[in-house]
Amino acid sequence: MLSTKQLKDVCLIGGTSERCRYLAEDETDHLKYYCLKKSSKAKDVDIEVEDFIKDMKRRGKDVSKENIPIGNNCSGYPVLRYKEQGYDKSN
Repeated sequence: MLSTKQLKDVCLIGGTSERCRYLAEDETDHLKYYCLKKSSKAKDVDIEVEDFIKDMKRRGKDVSKENIPIGNNCSGYPVLRYKEQGYDKSN
């Protein structure tokens, strides 16, 4: 799981829409988040982002003001459910 500082400073929560497209919430504990590496499973996320950008442009709205993760993924981590990970933790 990601550390609070990693979430706040790097992975969108409290950040900007340029961050962590593949940020995922834990299925059982909604206080835990993971920054996943891009994979074939993320194809649906990419399609949703592309559709969202097209819709915002069609409406004449600024995509960057919507605060959703549309940019590149952060570097990504393996999913470790019981160990905090982030720039502030030694792995």
